[in-house]
Amino acid sequence: MILTVDIGNSRIKYALWQADEIIARGAASYVASGCANAFEELFAALEKPERIYAVCVAGEELSQGLSKWSRQHWQLDVAFLKTEKQFDNIVHAYKDPAQHGVDRWAAVVAAQQKFPDSSLCVINAGTAIAFDLIEKGGRHLGGYILPSYVTMHRALLADVANIKSAPGVPLDGDHVPDNTKDAVNQGLHKLLQAGVREICQYAEKKMDAPMQIIISGGFAETLLAYPRMPVMQYEPDLVLQGLYSMMKQGGR
Repeated sequence: MILTVDIGNSRIKYALWQADEIIARGAASYVASGCANAFEELFAALEKPERIYAVCVAGEELSQGLSKWSRQHWQLDVAFLKTEKQFDNIVHAYKDPAQHGVDRWAAVVAAQQKFPDSSLCVINAGTAIAFDLIEKGGRHLGGYILPSYVTMHRALLADVANIKSAPGVPLDGDHVPDNTKDAVNQGLHKLLQAGVREICQYAEKKMDAPMQIIISGGFAETLLAYPRMPVMQYEPDLVLQGLYSMMKQGGR
């Protein structure tokens, strides 16, 4: 069995693989100071895997935390994926690929492997909402990053006096808010709805072939529930699939 782990800025996800199939998966929210508790919660009941592959965009402390937990409990080292200039036919657009989140890179590779005959807009909707554009054939064009709902909500309340609001679910798009809480919540959701639509429409114009939109991440289901959105294919394990494919193909 192979354990793949995706350490994001607010959640840790895993998938356990056997014979190239996922046989177990899980996720947990965490705070940096309590990452060992999150690893214990997720992995303590699992059978010892043969290998552990991971992506981490949350900093060295979290990477070291996973490595320490794995050595203490399973006597295994963790192999971490790094963003590269090229993988197979997929050529990275960044001059310095290390500036591109490794979770985004894993998602790009997984999406292109799944849909090799399409141009792609790959959306990772988590703590931030990141877009990557890939032409048919594998040329990565680059992408965009939007702040998440939670990030915008916190920033607005921190920077504007006399606004009191708690995070809320998307509201009826035909209802004009008549109180501050709903005005903030609906306004932020409408901003994200418009931003995602605009980037997807622009991406489609840039592509050299019909485009598919692939979305993953903890905020994906909220985006998918917005009205009048483009057609998107939800792939919740996209990052872990790319991680598994690249590390296994690399013989690690």
